[in-house]
Amino acid sequence: MSILKYLTTGWLLCVLAAFPSGSALAAGADTGIQFREFAIQAGGQPDSLLVTVQLDYQLSDYLREGLLNGMTLESDISVDLEWHHSWWWNTRKPLLDIKRELSYHPLSRQYQVADPVTGDNWSFPTLIAALEQLGSLSDYLLPALPANASHNDAALFVDATLTPKTLYLPLKVQALFSDRYSLDSEGVMWPIP
Repeated sequence: MSILKYLTTGWLLCVLAAFPSGSALAAGADTGIQFREFAIQAGGQPDSLLVTVQLDYQLSDYLREGLLNGMTLESDISVDLEWHHSWWWNTRKPLLDIKRELSYHPLSRQYQVADPVTGDNWSFPTLIAALEQLGSLSDYLLPALPANASHNDAALFVDATLTPKTLYLPLKVQALFSDRYSLDSEGVMWPIP
């Protein structure tokens, strides 16, 4: 009986040692993109919509170290129109992609957020402030909606990603099999007002 007890205890310790501890699992679960705020309201013109979004970015250690070592991170907030079908797959049409870039400049010790479309640049002394700006859209005017979007079970679907702007060949292959190289949000669906 005592030999069986030692074998069972030894087997159980080997199994527990093979799995990461709860704190290691919790540390990996802290990374990602979360929606803190999302709102859509009618604009001043007919059929115009304004969207307000605030995202929280929790960078992985790899992305944080890469940023400090010269990697540029690209944020993509995509807004799609989606029509719900109960008997068939939902139909989705891209409406807008908002891209911004985050980089770190070691000489000035500043984090820089840039909008490549408008040419706007913001500099921040802390990563927290830069991530706040990166994930902030306030009363952003959406493009005109198609005529079949209003009163036709259409909704806006918004999701976000954060990826390195360039990955070289060995990392491109690894990025296909690991979520360590990018962050993705769950996505939010909102009916058209």
